[in-house]
Amino acid sequence: MKIQIRLLNGWKLHVWEHATPEFQRYAYHVSKGTQLIVRWDNAPNHRQIRTFPHHKHVKEEILESEEMSIEVILKELEKMIKL
Repeated sequence: MKIQIRLLNGWKLHVWEHATPEFQRYAYHVSKGTQLIVRWDNAPNHRQIRTFPHHKHVKEEILESEEMSIEVILKELEKMIKL
């Protein structure tokens, strides 16, 4: 599944989910123009992260993240936009 959502504040949310009975892959990417705001994904890289394979990109940083879903992402974005 691929979805692109334009948010009222000018950000775009790109949703990518791929699920099979064996595994689920996801990426949720928020941007403004060409600038990354935040991206959550479970690509099997960044093995040094305690929550591997789940992680979050904020600018140049790679941070820990729990497993994410579109419902959780929407709640996180609501908090971020209210700031």
